[in-house]
Amino acid sequence: MNKIKVTAVQSRIGDLSSAERVAKIAIEDDSELLLFPEYFTYSKLSLDISGETLRFLENFSREYGVAVCGNVVVAENDSYFNRAFLFEDGELKGFQNKIHPTRNERKLGIKRGDKLELFYVRKVPVCILVCADILYPELCRVAALKGADVVLNPVVSFKHSELPGVEYRHCLYFTRSFDNCYGIVKAGGFGRTFTGSVAVGRSLIATFDGIIAKSRSEDDEEAVTAEINLDRIREYRKINYSIHDRNVNAYKELFEEKSSNSS
Repeated sequence: MNKIKVTAVQSRIGDLSSAERVAKIAIEDDSELLLFPEYFTYSKLSLDISGETLRFLENFSREYGVAVCGNVVVAENDSYFNRAFLFEDGELKGFQNKIHPTRNERKLGIKRGDKLELFYVRKVPVCILVCADILYPELCRVAALKGADVVLNPVVSFKHSELPGVEYRHCLYFTRSFDNCYGIVKAGGFGRTFTGSVAVGRSLIATFDGIIAKSRSEDDEEAVTAEINLDRIREYRKINYSIHDRNVNAYKELFEEKSSNSS
């Protein structure tokens, strides 16, 4: 069976030692691809923390011979980006800018990314949807059209949210996986963000068969690990005709700016 073992690292926000502890648990469980939460090292918003985080990701990936993904804030051409970096065996495979920064992020000067990238980790095609990017079904479909078998979703999940259906949020991940024929790894951190908001983990791993792994608690360190059956994903992609039998002429309104701004 063609498969990959993945882990959502649920660690305390702003505590690099917490992330390292949980990541080592994943290594003991022979995980091959580890995803860290969004802003997982940020007790405050600082480019110094960005550099430390990148060194940690690179060194951990090299030392343990695994693939890792984590977010940092980077400055580039007088702009800031929330950027997810992907390392494999200590080698940088590439990065993904967050395409839909939140309103608060934009107030802090974080700019939008404009392209969803496809990477290969252990020869597996991977896309990264950073936090709120998973809420946009059109972008999730782009990952499917690019051929992603696994989607990584590093998040900050706020304990108190104005969005409805708190008890059913996990259904979003099953639905995205079911519609788009890929596995999803969601990693969230717990504690207080650098803005002072309270966040909870809610880490999980989803496929079109359901939620195959999730955190036991949303306020504790945990390595949420599961094997994703790649053969099953590729077979399902062949029979899910919504991927390859679309009437694209009906989607033109998606490209009109007024569609996204209408209330």
